[in-house]
Amino acid sequence: MRKSIAAVAALAAASLAVVGIAPAASAADGVKVSKAIVAKYSKNPTSIGNFKPITKPIPKGKYVITITNATDAAITLNKNIVEAGKSLGWKMEALQAESTLEGQRKTLQQAIAKKPDGIAVSGMETESYGDLYKKAGDQGIVIICSACMSKPYGGLKDSHIAGPKMLDLWGQMIAAFTVANVKGTPNVQAFGISVYPILKRFDTAYAKNLKKLSPKSKYKLNELDLVNGVPQQVGNIYKANPGTNMVTSDLGDFFIGVPEGLFKVGATPGQAPLIGGLTAGKDAIQTLKNKTTNAWTAYSLPIVGYSVIDSFARYWTKTPFDKGDLPTQILTQKNIGSVVLNSDGDYVGVKDYKQQFAKVWGKK
Repeated sequence: MRKSIAAVAALAAASLAVVGIAPAASAADGVKVSKAIVAKYSKNPTSIGNFKPITKPIPKGKYVITITNATDAAITLNKNIVEAGKSLGWKMEALQAESTLEGQRKTLQQAIAKKPDGIAVSGMETESYGDLYKKAGDQGIVIICSACMSKPYGGLKDSHIAGPKMLDLWGQMIAAFTVANVKGTPNVQAFGISVYPILKRFDTAYAKNLKKLSPKSKYKLNELDLVNGVPQQVGNIYKANPGTNMVTSDLGDFFIGVPEGLFKVGATPGQAPLIGGLTAGKDAIQTLKNKTTNAWTAYSLPIVGYSVIDSFARYWTKTPFDKGDLPTQILTQKNIGSVVLNSDGDYVGVKDYKQQFAKVWGKK
């Protein structure tokens, strides 16, 4: 089974720069630096970022299509893209795509045939969709992609939202949490899906920062098979590597049921490895509340949705794209009770983000 990267953009935040880290002089130094990073990113963000105001009138009546699939994260993202676009007086439409490469290509082709002014996509890289991006560009259709590794090409005009820079930061954040919280030297079993470049970027950033913060740490990346029982796979690898004190996933949605799977193979509450990784969806957030996992990066789908519309508005007003990071934080058992969620249980991060975007867009 192939999951859509739109789910990854589920996959889903104040302008934060990646903290440069020199190799630790000692284990104690690495722990000290790690604790400082965790403290910095445990705080609730209060700003959508350093967005420069759009001073030119934003044109009304634009027609924008956003491509979605049936996953909860994709639906949430597209709901906010539609809401933000409508607030600017645009005609918005969401097209349902199958969670496969072929299904998403077909839906993108359908979107192009409708001749909109813009198309919003997530995680759809040029290596698989470049010919369609060129076709869209030839027709004057603007494409904005979130959770993309690709550089602008053809109709694809902006891909900075939740791009490589954010993945590097998120890898650093979880590596720091690992070093600051495991008992002894980190011994990590990581799990991921190598077919997705955006997820591989997190895995690479995590491993790199783990080694810098704890040079003697151990790290092994395991390929997940999403069809044949992830909890059992993780449990079997943990059982075969009893010294493991941290297990990570490059998407929180992949780890549903993993804590229970670890207990089935003999892990006990006092000796179980820490669990965490990239992007806390509703289920991962609940596991933090239940104290069965330990740390996930925060991804505000509402703010991502509004940021996508901001990029369209900047393109059509000839205003430079904002290149700042998304507001984010490390979600842990300690702070999960105070983070900003919406009524559906999704991470929001910045309570008044709608008002802040309205101000950027010159709306009263």
